[in-house]
Amino acid sequence: MERVMNDQPRSAGDPGQPLLLWEVQQTARLVARRFDEAMRSAGISTSEFGVLACVNDEPGITQAGIARQLEIRPQALTSTIDKLRRRGYIPGDSQGRGRRSDLTLTDAGRTALDTAWPFVIALNDPEKLGMSPGETEAMCRRLVYVRQRLYK
Repeated sequence: MERVMNDQPRSAGDPGQPLLLWEVQQTARLVARRFDEAMRSAGISTSEFGVLACVNDEPGITQAGIARQLEIRPQALTSTIDKLRRRGYIPGDSQGRGRRSDLTLTDAGRTALDTAWPFVIALNDPEKLGMSPGETEAMCRRLVYVRQRLYK
């Protein structure tokens, strides 16, 4: 079945009233599918990439800290963190639930993350997105701003 994409924003019947967050949500679904494909090519899942990237950016981060950054419940991370431990990407074992666990990357975890980065960079290539580097940076800043406003 061929996908036909509507190139006009949703507007609740009023072209002067674009539904920005609807467009962001629909775009996010497509981006999530593309990201999942890219991470499969890198040999990890999107959720594993998210955890590894958080641990890389903040060595010693806790599961609760990762959950806050990824906008998910800490309990939802348990299976991903257990899988990363079994694969040797983060040290430790699955024992001692309920206790604070400061997470770091092993050499294997660093290698997995290094393997994934070129796929992430390719997905974010401004030219492929039809933007200049400056436009991409500006879009990122605006999306961060919108996200911060939604927290209020």
